Amino acid sequence: MSRKLTYDTWLFGAAMLIVVIGLVMIYSASAIITLQKVGSDNPYYFMTRQCVFLIAGGALMLLLMHLDTRYLQHPRVIAAVLGGVVCGLVLALFSPQINGTHRWIVFPHVGQLQPSELAKPAVILFLAWYLARKEEKVNELMTLLPLAGIVGMVAVLILREPDFGTSATIVVVAAGMIFAAGIAWRYIAIFALTLIPAAGALAWSAAYRRDRLFTFLNPEADPLGKGFQAMQSLIALGTGGFRGLGIGNGRQKLFFLPEPHTDFIFSIIGEELGFAGAFALVGLFAFIVWRGYRIARFSQHRFEFYAALGFTLLIAVQALVNVSVALCLLPTKGLPLPLVSYGGSSLITSLIAVGVLLNLSQQSG
Repeated sequence: MSRKLTYDTWLFGAAMLIVVIGLVMIYSASAIITLQKVGSDNPYYFMTRQCVFLIAGGALMLLLMHLDTRYLQHPRVIAAVLGGVVCGLVLALFSPQINGTHRWIVFPHVGQLQPSELAKPAVILFLAWYLARKEEKVNELMTLLPLAGIVGMVAVLILREPDFGTSATIVVVAAGMIFAAGIAWRYIAIFALTLIPAAGALAWSAAYRRDRLFTFLNPEADPLGKGFQAMQSLIALGTGGFRGLGIGNGRQKLFFLPEPHTDFIFSIIGEELGFAGAFALVGLFAFIVWRGYRIARFSQHRFEFYAALGFTLLIAVQALVNVSVALCLLPTKGLPLPLVSYGGSSLITSLIAVGVLLNLSQQSG
């Protein structure tokens, strides 16, 4: 008797619960600052826009849930997706600056698209397809060079925006997938000895990156200047205590903590929901990562294994970095909290990851 294919309802439920928490906290964090941010006196402005993004991302998630996995690994589909993303990254570099960067393509009367966010699932699908075909030859130089070329090209284009955080995320996820393919330790050593000095030189090459690094080491040295974000984040988390001040009662979002509805939304969650709420949210992310790992572990085919691993790593790395920045365990970096932070491109990318994982959960034994 054939096995009935079912989706991982636990994964779906956890992801949707995080989305709901995100909508509530986006409203709480942004209701008072909309006039300053966008010139609107509508307190529901950011939450309403996030709901629009949720509808679009949810439709895409449902499509990916029901899509035959043969299309996800079809060479023409992967080439089209990856080529479209690369074109978008190049186009973004020639688009007008927003906040001093070239990260967005602006569509008048519609909104903004951030190609670097869409580059994440595109690279993961490419790597899953490539590694599934070349797994036995992963330690051959002619196998590794195309991988390094594609991932390096995307990473460099994103660095040019500049967006060090997203570029590093893609490299880390790619490295995790290649490591799982059984790459030899000599290549890992070469990669580490090459990448670590390169990353250090890159961090040192820009004044704002040097400032972030020195501020991370001692934020108390300039609490009203360069260390302001880090100190205000810690104040928000410390003020919340165990049970929090209650939804809507946080004070750090009142023009103290920059970007409380995006990069530092975890700090607002800690302030208003307390340690208990923040710990519960981290627990939900850990649960999703466990379900994703389980999908990868019991996958029937190698493409499904690598795709499940890649999208699980993507959610895990981004959540870990965002929470670590809020806790001042890492230098300030503009990576959103998946499924929670405000931002259309980020939410859609996270829902793409969830959709693919739900699709692959049917195939896992």
